Amino acid sequence: MLDHNPVPDQQDRRGIHAVSHSSGEGRPPAGSTPRPPTTPISVPFQLVADFVVEGDRVRQFLQDPDLSPEERNLFLTIINTPEALNRICGVVMVLDLVSDSERYFSKGIFGPQLEITVDAILPSLPGEIQDYWISLRRVDREGFDFCIDRMFEPFHASLRKAEIRDITTGEAVPFRGQQR
Repeated sequence: MLDHNPVPDQQDRRGIHAVSHSSGEGRPPAGSTPRPPTTPISVPFQLVADFVVEGDRVRQFLQDPDLSPEERNLFLTIINTPEALNRICGVVMVLDLVSDSERYFSKGIFGPQLEITVDAILPSLPGEIQDYWISLRRVDREGFDFCIDRMFEPFHASLRKAEIRDITTGEAVPFRGQQR
């Protein structure tokens, strides 16, 4: 059904899942009032989106005079360790989606917990720097969270390409969007 074309002179009924109370010509029977559907209307769509996470503020971040040597070392380890960078970029993607999720997701969305990401990155750090971050997390949780949150500042996600499909018919729904 990817190339759905209604029969000429017939109404396109794709995506209509409720029983119609209309006459054969698509109008309510004479003398009746159209009734609302007895079940909620639900038409499924699929969104497939390609994003890229960019670190376009890395240089400025590393030059920040308020950045501690431990933060700088952690950040340099992240950007120079492919697995750590990939994890951070994945979290950036989820955080960007979460920040606007209430508009699109009735129950919100959630991503990987920061703890899991940090625990995955720690083994990439030299022993004394690992000890610093483990100790900071244990002794000053608020300070730890603040420092880790800062690691995400130089990054942002950008939508590169998206496609919306009507799952009922398989048709792509045309739309245009602006890229950042």
